[in-house]
Amino acid sequence: MTVTDEEITTLVDYCEKNLGDPELWTIPEGYPNSLALCIIDSIYSTGSHYSSVVKVIERYKAECGDTNGARDLLESIQRAGGARGWASTIAQNLKPAHTRPGAPLKAEIIEQAAQLMLDNGIDTVPELVAHVREQGDPLDNEVHRAWKRLPSQSSGVTYNYLLILAGLPSVKPDRMIFRFLSQALGESSELDAKRAAELITKTAESMNVDPRALDHIAWRAASGRELVD
Repeated sequence: MTVTDEEITTLVDYCEKNLGDPELWTIPEGYPNSLALCIIDSIYSTGSHYSSVVKVIERYKAECGDTNGARDLLESIQRAGGARGWASTIAQNLKPAHTRPGAPLKAEIIEQAAQLMLDNGIDTVPELVAHVREQGDPLDNEVHRAWKRLPSQSSGVTYNYLLILAGLPSVKPDRMIFRFLSQALGESSELDAKRAAELITKTAESMNVDPRALDHIAWRAASGRELVD
């Protein structure tokens, strides 16, 4: 379903009335010096309380540092005896990728994602950013397509979040963004990940703000958090 001008007008009006001064909106800091942390955060963030993700990040940083690339991440998994050992000892989080029986651990997806990056000649955040910009469309390149082939990653939500954490202007159309859009446009609005991302992006363009800032403030609003830290 095509995004309409009427929807964008409605969203702009809703944002102006409910999200406070855009000058106070912030952009998530992300991890400009660590593709390893970008990958870990993006995969663990779905279906989890973010406080548990923060704990995983802090444990990894304490064990391995905060300037690691994809190769360092893979090596840390290998030293731990594989993804399950890494999930038990470093991440201390054995959360599965989905709720169906036999689901792989999120740590296993992280291992595959790190290998995917290396297979495409990407080890660091600057290399990922350069690759995405060279491709032109951040959502139409081999890394994006390969990421969506990872187990339970077909929606592309975690890839979008990976780009945000790497400092690229993307949107993470997760359940909180869906909730925000439903509140603004009405529960009957037809939404999928691609359309949700387009709605947020075009609204940000209309408001002349960074889409990451709108995504972040919308997420905070939908999750019931204070709009400004």
